[in-house]
Amino acid sequence: MTDPTALPNFTPQTPAPAPNGAPVSDTPVRDRIIAILRGLEIDATVDGDGDIEFAIVDDQGTSTTLFARVAEGDLALVRFFGQWQLAEPVSPDRNERLARCNDMTMQLNIVKVTLVQESLVVSAEHVITPNADLDVLVPLSINHILQSVGFFFQSWLPAEGEPGTAV
Repeated sequence: MTDPTALPNFTPQTPAPAPNGAPVSDTPVRDRIIAILRGLEIDATVDGDGDIEFAIVDDQGTSTTLFARVAEGDLALVRFFGQWQLAEPVSPDRNERLARCNDMTMQLNIVKVTLVQESLVVSAEHVITPNADLDVLVPLSINHILQSVGFFFQSWLPAEGEPGTAV
């Protein structure tokens, strides 16, 4: 018979390797994201709020500033986000804009599209497990955000053949 007052002897559990082969890292997630951005030749700094700030420059030389906010913990949380000023051809009707954001958020994967005053805010949020492959997750999140912004603004353009378009 076992002693009911004895403490159980559990062996420490080590996480199993990730299915994608990503190694477990003890480095803080914020530092890992900065290293990945720098590996992609993107200059990244930590701003006064503790967010990672970085700029993406497109083929035309246009710079877009994005941010990553990390909440460290047993399972870290990261939110990649950016904001863009609304202008023509976006409708001035706030309800129409909110409906468009809602429609896009429901259609897209990973990203959320919303409004804050007169700005479009697009974010991608993730729970980071110890084996998370940030080498894939970081560029994937950035690309999804930028593509979603493009989809949002393109969705306001009239379709070809509609009044107001050159044929």
